Parts: sequence; structure tokens; C-alpha cells
Amino acid sequence: MAVRVIAYDQQTLTLLGVRAILEPERDIDLVGDTRSARHLVSLAREHRPDVVLVGLPLAGADLLDFVGRELPSVGRPAPRVIVLTSPKHEGALLDALRAGVRGVAGKESPPSELVRTVRAVAAGGAVLTSTMTRHLLDWASRVPVASEVRASAVSMLSDRERRVLELVSSGLSDAEVSAQLHVSTATVRSHMHHITAKLGMSGRTQVVAFAYRQGLIAGESTVRG
Repeated sequence: MAVRVIAYDQQTLTLLGVRAILEPERDIDLVGDTRSARHLVSLAREHRPDVVLVGLPLAGADLLDFVGRELPSVGRPAPRVIVLTSPKHEGALLDALRAGVRGVAGKESPPSELVRTVRAVAAGGAVLTSTMTRHLLDWASRVPVASEVRASAVSMLSDRERRVLELVSSGLSDAEVSAQLHVSTATVRSHMHHITAKLGMSGRTQVVAFAYRQGLIAGESTVRG
């Protein structure tokens, strides 16, 4: 039986490229594609695919929430997710893996890599293409280690900011954090902005990685999906 696949990306040319790559493969059936993240869930519910290709950025949706909650809602077993990305979005890779993504493929990778990734993930494997493995390792080497951030910077976090950091690091989406703290999602995002500024970091993933290294968060991160 052919592997059933649906694909999402904001760019029509990317979707056309995916279709051109996958359609000639007899064991892969591209049953649908869309440029709308919202439509992707209904498309998955209609076609019950084995694999969903999600191009980054995921416009209008939170990747952690989308992979951890939205797609599993279409039925069991939930479709396995492969993220299609490029080096400029490499900072989202760790979020994607934490969310339960089973494969990462570079949009600039050879077509054969995408085909191999779809087959491997559909069979239950987890795949990073060689191109994206290199980008991920390069990115990880640039994440500041705990010793590079002064203890005084950590002490600048308020109790509420520490709580937001704890919840975000456990794998919760902004919407879930806002529900737990009874504040708006805008307030959660504001807290995260202040946290990154106080710690001198450039984004959410760096802050979460730092929190674990520094021992601010007990235990291991929750893997969604």
C-alpha cells in the first residue's frame, strides 16, 4: 500500500516542487497540498495521511501546538510529521523536534533525500537529512553555554518570568501557558520577550536550552506527540 502524504507550504513553487518529486514514486501517494495551515488540519482529517510535510514558517499557527495537539486530533494513529525548512529557519528546528516531528528535510536538499525521508518516517523511523544535520550542529555550537551568562542576569528574572520560563520549557504552547496563568497570550509573549532581553539571548529556543543547562528547570523537557 502506498504511503499517503499531504503537504503544506506558503509558497506555491515549493508545493509544485514537492509534487514533482513525489508523484513519480509508485509507493508514495501525494493526496493533497495546501498553502493554508488551517486547511491542513481539515485536509488531514479528510484524507488520513501517513505523513504530513510541513513547510516552515508555519503561518498563523504555533508549531508545538500544531504537531502536539492539532494533528493528533485528526485520528489515531496521528500522521507522522516531516518539517521542510531552510537555513534561515534553523532556530525552529529544536522546537520542531521537541514537538514530536519525526523528520527534517532541507528545501534545498536533493530530491532523493526527500523521498528517502518520507519512506523512512512512514516506516516508523526518525530522519534528519545530512544537510539539516549539519545546520543543526552548527546552530547548537552557537547556543551560549550557562557559564557565558552571568548569575546576576538570572537573578533579574521575576517570579512570574521564571514560572513562564518553566512552563514554556516543559513544552507548553503560549496558549496553554496563558490558560494556566490566567493571562493573555500577548502577556506570555511579552514575558518571553523580557526574559530573552534580560538574559541577552536572541530567541525562545536559546532561552529554553539555557534554562536546562543552568538548572532552572527540573527534569527533562516534555516531548509532545
